[in-house]
Amino acid sequence: MTMHLLPAYFTSTRTAKSKSTTVKKMTAHDQWLMKRGLHPSQIAAKKRQVGEYKNDLPDYSLDRDSGKLGNSVGNGFARGIMTNLHKERPEVQREIMLKASRCMPLFNKGGYAYATPETDMTTVGSKSRRG
Repeated sequence: MTMHLLPAYFTSTRTAKSKSTTVKKMTAHDQWLMKRGLHPSQIAAKKRQVGEYKNDLPDYSLDRDSGKLGNSVGNGFARGIMTNLHKERPEVQREIMLKASRCMPLFNKGGYAYATPETDMTTVGSKSRRG
């Protein structure tokens, strides 16, 4: 009969011989833990001595007397120039629209940027950003 056909409890590894070295190693380790006060028995004794645990977290309970809350953000949402364009004077509106018409991708696969009046419009959008 070969070993692979036997049940699991018929094993060739002998664990009985290694128990003595394990005990020796554990006693040395337990002594090391005892010196530092980290042995499980010492930790269990400390827990019993401490007594009742007091929670140091602040009180996050709700104060219902704070009044009504609104549905909007306190400082408002960041809005673009175009949302309030109708409130501006006509000459300011023209300048805003002129600048807005000059926002375009200045190079291939690039983001939108402001094209200055000196920008050559024949090469806009076809150049590489590296030159």
